[in-house]
Formats: sequence, C-alpha cells, structure tokens
Amino acid sequence: MIANDLLFIFISFAAIIATLERTNGIVFGSSEIDGRVVEENCANTLSLVACRIDPKDQRKMTHKLFMCDFEVFGIVQGVFFRKYTQKQAASLGLRGWCMNTRDDTVKGQLEGEEKAMNEMKHWLQTKGSPSSRIDKAVFSVPREITNFSFKDFSIRR
Repeated sequence: MIANDLLFIFISFAAIIATLERTNGIVFGSSEIDGRVVEENCANTLSLVACRIDPKDQRKMTHKLFMCDFEVFGIVQGVFFRKYTQKQAASLGLRGWCMNTRDDTVKGQLEGEEKAMNEMKHWLQTKGSPSSRIDKAVFSVPREITNFSFKDFSIRR
C-alpha cells in the first residue's frame, strides 16, 4: 500500500513538474514553438534541474507584441494627462506616444504585450490624471506586430 501511494505521489509530482510553464526564463518541462519541441529533455528526465530557454524562443512563447491607436475625450488638456499617461505606459513596459489635439482630446499609439496594453486601455478609460474627466476613450482594433517601432513612450507636441 505504501509503495503504491509513493508511486502515485511520484507520478503526480512528475506530471506537475513536466507541465509547469516558464518562470523568469526557467522552464520545467517541454514547450512547442513553431512546430518544434524546445528543451524536450527537461520533461523526459523528470528532474528538478532548471532548463534554460533561448531568449528568442522565450519571446515567441509569451511575448507577442500588439499596437493600437487611442483617443481620449473629456477634460484631458491642461490637467497633466499626457504626463500621467507617459508615466503609466512606462510603468507597464509599453512604448508609443501621445499628444494633444486641436479638438481638445489626447490621442496616441500604444505598443506592447496584450496584458499590459489591456491594463493601459482600462487606465485610459477610467482613471487618467487626477484632475482629468474622461468622457470616453476610443481604441483601434489591436494589430499584432513583430517588433517595436518606438524606443519608449513619449509626449509629442
């Protein structure tokens, strides 16, 4: 009975280790990228030794990049909206730009990972700068991109 329980625990533990996804570039298990198996020995050995993933493959696994345009309506000029937008985008690792328009709106472009972009879109719709009033925010459909077009998030004048 004890041997069976230990075998079950070992197999369960091995299955968990083999299916864990990467954490900070370390992978316990195998992953398929572009039709090929990366670090397949990790899962087959069932060891607790960490396996490294090539940074190029790691980016393909988890870091798809997207871009979208935005425009924010309401009281968004003269209230440091662009500065707060720049700070928020940078904190999320996003790149792009924003600027005031002649129509008293702020428009811009975001580039980055989907999760960060969604957080930024929510921030642009609901928060903004402390003195702003957001009536609405409009976003283009996100488009997948292969590389960043900008080195950071800037304010255009």
